Order: sequence, then C-alpha cells, then structure tokens
Amino acid sequence: MSSHQKQRTYYIVSGNRIKGILFGIFTLIFLSTIFTYEKAYAGEKHYSIMIGDADKNYTYYSYNNEETALALEISSEGKLMIPAWAFAKQSAALTYSYNKETNSVIIKNTVNKKSIKFVKGASKATVYSALTKTTETIAVESPVYISKISKAVMVPAALLHYIMEDGGYHYYNQSAMTACGYDTTDTYGVFVYNPYTKVTKLPKATSVSGIPYTVTVTIPEGYSISQIFNLLVKKGVCKSTDLLFDACENYDFSYYPLVAALPKSSMRCFRLEGLLFPDTYEFYHLMSGEDIIGKFLRNSESKLSDLSAEAEDMGYSLYDVLTVASIIEKETGSKKEKANIASVIYNRLDANMKLQMDCCSYYIERYVKPYLTGDINRFNSYYNTYKCSTLPAGPICNPGMVSIHAALHPADTDYYYFCASEDGTYYYAATYEEHLKNLEQIKNQ
Repeated sequence: MSSHQKQRTYYIVSGNRIKGILFGIFTLIFLSTIFTYEKAYAGEKHYSIMIGDADKNYTYYSYNNEETALALEISSEGKLMIPAWAFAKQSAALTYSYNKETNSVIIKNTVNKKSIKFVKGASKATVYSALTKTTETIAVESPVYISKISKAVMVPAALLHYIMEDGGYHYYNQSAMTACGYDTTDTYGVFVYNPYTKVTKLPKATSVSGIPYTVTVTIPEGYSISQIFNLLVKKGVCKSTDLLFDACENYDFSYYPLVAALPKSSMRCFRLEGLLFPDTYEFYHLMSGEDIIGKFLRNSESKLSDLSAEAEDMGYSLYDVLTVASIIEKETGSKKEKANIASVIYNRLDANMKLQMDCCSYYIERYVKPYLTGDINRFNSYYNTYKCSTLPAGPICNPGMVSIHAALHPADTDYYYFCASEDGTYYYAATYEEHLKNLEQIKNQ
C-alpha cells in the first residue's frame, strides 16, 4: 500500500537520525613531521586521547564531557584544541605552567627536556630543547585561548608532538579503532601520545586502561540484522560485519530450538532475521561472530519459546507470527495501532489477498542488497508483497514484544486496508472504495 510510505519513512528515519549538523570533513595530512587538520565535525563527533607511559601501558581519555575542563574543542579555525593542564596532568613525563601576567603556557617533557611555549592569542609558538640548547619558532594556526565552557587553557593538539620523542604520537581513525575493538559510535578518532617512545600501533581496547571491560549495547526494536551487525561493530563488539554475517549464515546454531524449527528455504535472505530479540546486552570487546549471535539466541529462546503454542492455536508457526510482527513493527510506531494493523494483515491472508506492504520491498533495497554478492536481486520477488501471494519469505526486521503480542492477538475487525496521515492518524477501511475516500481525506488535510 503505497499510501503508507510517508508515515513509515518518518518512523524509520526518526529512529536513526544523527544529532546535529555535519559541518565538514576531518582529515590528517602528514608533511615531514607536522600534521595539520582540515575542517572538523564541529559539535558532531568527539575525539579521544590515549597517553602511554614508559612501559607502553596506555590510558584512554574520551574527553567528551563538555561540562568539565577535560573537554576537547574545535577552534574557530577548525583545529582540535586540548586542555593543556589536563593533558600534562595525565602524563607522568609532562609538566604544565601558566603565567597570568604574560598569558603564556609552557608544557615540558621531563624525559627529553623539550618544552613548548604558547602565548594566548599569538600566531607563533616556541619549541626549546634544553639538551641541544636550540630554539625553534613554529606557526600556530589556532592561537591559544581560554575555554568559555570549561575555563581551561586550550592549546592546539597537533603541535604537542614537538615535545614528544620522535614518532611519539599518531592519529588513528574510526576504521583503525573499530579493528581494535573501540566504541566508535561517538568518537571520530583517537590521538595516541607517548612522551617516552615511538607510537607504532594502536593497542587493542582490551589492553587499555580507562575502557570498560564489557560493552553495553541496546538493540532498538525493528532493527534488521544488517543494522544490528553494523551497530555491534561500531560499539567494538566485533571486528567486522563480515564475521557476523558468516556466523549468521554458516555456523550451525541448530542446538537452539528456535533455529532448529526454522523452515528450510532458499528464498529467505538472512536465515536468523527475526530471531535476534531487541534488548540491552552486555558483550566483551572483539567477540567471535558465533559467540555474539549465540548470546542473542539464548535471550530469544527465553523470550519467545513459550509463544509457539499460541501461534499454533492460530494456525500459524511461530516463525510466521514473527514475520507478521516484523511487518507490524515497520508499519507503525504507535502501540495502540499495532493490533488493528495485525487484523488487516490476517484478514488479507484469510481472503487470499496480497499484502501489498511497501516495507517488505524497502527491507530488501535498504537492508539486504548492500550486503549481498552475486545476483543482488535474487530475493526481490520473495519479499515483494505486491507479487507473492502470502507472507514474505521471512521477517523483515527483529520485532519487539509489543509487535509480537499484536501478531498473536490481532484486533477483531473487518478491515482490509489502512493508511496514515503525516500527523500519525490512522484510517481503516473494509472496502477499497472506503480506502480511496480515506486517502482523499488525508490528501485534503
């Protein structure tokens, strides 16, 4: 029913909107020993810092709390600025001093005897080596200032490498962080500093202090398998979506009754779609794909296994009910409308009418095709409910309990059609003529 599109699109997009506005693209360009920054994601993404000690033990600081003096900021020139005293305090090799009379900041490395001096508002800084008795003047693209939020003295993060050992700093982007098990849902990149030695690789999250031992992940109701897998990778639970898809499709989970009861079908795109119950989970960093999915399935068994009898009393399998529930989940975000929409689905099935639900085709286009190889259109007809005569080949998302309950307890109606206005008002009809009148009413609103 194409008239559902606006309402359904609102629910899908509103559940996944990125907060804020994207202002630019952040890149690093290494020129000799200096790296500079292009315009960053101001206010959109956070940057983290990792500081190492002489034994190469690292501590992670997110610096993402904008209410405190530990917050990183983006300057008006688009450069990353760091609170100088916090950075120095968290590294045993560094000292920090601020002269109010001259408005100058000095950060010293007590190991290599190098120091850097910034003057508030100045376009130049001075690097001094006590060992070689040499002084170097460098350009400061973003002058030092006092943060209006935290009141901390903010210095350019990019210039602190001048007082490190050669190679004692490195920047790692989200891809590198993901591969090492870091949560990148709210972190754009991490700066790794070590005043004592070279930084040659990003340590795994499991070996770094300051990172929780476990990862808490909340799976929203209505997420597809591909959305779940992407979220798990961003949260540092698994190294890649490929590992998760491989486990999903190839690992033998048949010792779980829910999986053992799955109908054998080559028409279904992802065999475990609908069985990964949306909930809040605790994971470790960089788990294997089969262990992650096993955790989902154990929870799903506890939540769903007792519902099989209810489904059979309706003349359907639990898998069929989960398929219906997944459609309900995508057709509405309104709890009070779910039972009515369930009645429309069952009434059409009982009357041998095609479901004609656009969300099923959207599922294939948005959440399946981008993850397929070979003929990416091979599942189209099995999920296009304008063509297939019954339910689609399987669930189109992982529904929550409210939608599952509605699928098990549909309202008793004679409705065969429904549509919704942009303000979330639903209109139901028993005949096509009534449905057309509802559509006209919505159009004239």
